[in-house]
Amino acid sequence: MVTIAIIGLLISIALPALYKARQNGKLSACRAHLSQLGLAIIVYADQNYELIPRGPVCVGPFDFTCADVATNQLWIGAENELHPNESNGLGVLIKSHNINTKIYFCPADDSNNLEEELPRIGSDLDAYGSYTYRQLDQLPGRKRGKLSNLGANVVGDVQIPVEALALDTNSLGPGPFRHTNHRAKKVNVLYRDRSVQTFINKLGTFSIPPETFESPGKIFTRLDQILVNADYGYRQDPESAPQIETEEDP
Repeated sequence: MVTIAIIGLLISIALPALYKARQNGKLSACRAHLSQLGLAIIVYADQNYELIPRGPVCVGPFDFTCADVATNQLWIGAENELHPNESNGLGVLIKSHNINTKIYFCPADDSNNLEEELPRIGSDLDAYGSYTYRQLDQLPGRKRGKLSNLGANVVGDVQIPVEALALDTNSLGPGPFRHTNHRAKKVNVLYRDRSVQTFINKLGTFSIPPETFESPGKIFTRLDQILVNADYGYRQDPESAPQIETEEDP
């Protein structure tokens, strides 16, 4: 009985440590995937006049599957009337660089995107990856999307250089709009120099909260704020990033 009790105690001690080690391993693998995507973006830009990859050109104010919107979408299915059967976001790299599509998916993707979404790439169905890619979202200036100089945004009276390219998706919306990596507790951010930083997401700095899904406008504003937080986090604490003012703000 004493031996059994000791074994039980050892197991109770070991299991949390093993779980933590497994989660850290997934976090590291996720960082590696983003780093590989960063390299692919650099190579793409080198071959395309320094421009970062982006989806189709927007054709109207209600075109939500185009280059001006940050997205984790990789492929636009046949039912989309504006851009049927086209690559979007990081999915542009598939044809141009014969990229290993598995790196689009984080090992700690809580939505099992690898199994569900990977077969949809190139089909008549929409396909989504684990990482939100900014495309041309929140990129200022007329020469938008030039990797060597992505410009800077002014939020309030603070100038914030654009540095972030992609990050773990953490959408806390209802039903199909819920998609998190690392249980939304940690977030990896890929920067244009190919570095990847990991942040604790305790305050939801990089999450889209449930109430945001009350209207499309709130979603886009929140996406813009997340990008600002990520850019700010390159040099400073992202939780201290200035907030974008909206019409609802006093």
